[in-house]
Amino acid sequence: EMEEGKLNLMFETRIGAKKQEMAFLRPETAQGIFVDFPFLYEFFRKKMPFGVVQIGKGFRNEVSPRQGIIRLREFSMAEAEIFFEPDEKSHERFEEIKKEKLTLLTMDDEEMVMEAGQAVEEGIVGSEAMAYYLVLTHRFLTSVGIDKERIRFRQHKREELAHYARECWDAEIFSERFGWVECVGIADRSAHDLEAHMKATGVDMRAFKKYDEPRKVRRRIIKPKMNLLGRDFRKKAVKIAEELKKVDVDGDMKNVTVNIDGEEMKIGGEYFEIVEEEVVESGKKFIPHVIEPSHGIDRIFYFILEHNYRETEKEGERYVLLSLPPSMAPIKAGVFPLVSKDGLPKVARNIERMLRKRGIMAFYDESGSIGRRYARMDEIGTPFCITVDYQSKEDNTVTIRFRDTTEQVRVKIEEVPEWIEKRL
Repeated sequence: EMEEGKLNLMFETRIGAKKQEMAFLRPETAQGIFVDFPFLYEFFRKKMPFGVVQIGKGFRNEVSPRQGIIRLREFSMAEAEIFFEPDEKSHERFEEIKKEKLTLLTMDDEEMVMEAGQAVEEGIVGSEAMAYYLVLTHRFLTSVGIDKERIRFRQHKREELAHYARECWDAEIFSERFGWVECVGIADRSAHDLEAHMKATGVDMRAFKKYDEPRKVRRRIIKPKMNLLGRDFRKKAVKIAEELKKVDVDGDMKNVTVNIDGEEMKIGGEYFEIVEEEVVESGKKFIPHVIEPSHGIDRIFYFILEHNYRETEKEGERYVLLSLPPSMAPIKAGVFPLVSKDGLPKVARNIERMLRKRGIMAFYDESGSIGRRYARMDEIGTPFCITVDYQSKEDNTVTIRFRDTTEQVRVKIEEVPEWIEKRL
């Protein structure tokens, strides 16, 4: 139960036939990936680093949802969890991105434009891996139509860092209406999540790194006293002993908590002893660290529209242009006959079918003047408009109009699908 005056940002519900068991709607998608870590580690053949991506819904009990789709109680998230060795956060493709420039706002409120490689060298960005995902995020945002001049990466101040984060940067996008808005968070979550699940369930969430050569080491281990365990714990004695052996010795341990069949049991020091022995190790176990880029899809979608929506005036009327990147436009091509007679509609219909068979979303329109038809396509972001005219019947070509420049070129009908595919 929540204390009076406290607000739970997670939505509560109850499950089961009698609705006795409390549950919560997930505030993020990430935890499903962490729970599945042992299976994912096996899937990736126990090699690191590796990453897993998940897209889904999150739910948060916002006090005052507002600003359209900027702040919602139910929202879409795309999260990646990339698992690394704790002391090895380099990236094999760092050389490819280290010259790319980013606008950074540091925790000291100092704004600078800097190459990713330089930011790592100067310690502004904590690792090659973090820098790589900052650049990857920047590339993604610009590729879907966000203005690169209105993107910056803001570093979290120490007092605002999440309890699980060692380092966090927010990709913020500037809005004429709302100012700077966080749309992506890239966090180094350290080993917090895997450690928490490991402690709660008793499931081993560690990975294993094999040494080049076996090493002799001295280490302190827990040696269970089976006679006492057997006497006092009976059937559970063997399982308790197995769990005790897995515990890493840290200082003088007067008791140890182990999880046996979902039950947490505190085992007193009289049931074990700590001894030092020399062992040959072929490798070491460790709990992986995680870097997580988390994308707010609804907010990104809003900014794609804001940054590409234009209103101008043409012939005394309001004219709307949505300059979406061709890859983002829902309709790739409008197909028009110049007039609705003389066999031109039939040719245009054949082109529309030809494009759809190639997986190119096309829209046929013969209503109104050609100018009106161009305007309708410009308003919904269609990048190309194909017009069948009388010349088309003579030389088997059509005009293709570019949305943003209104420039027109003539292309042979059989080459139209390939021409468009190259520009998507």
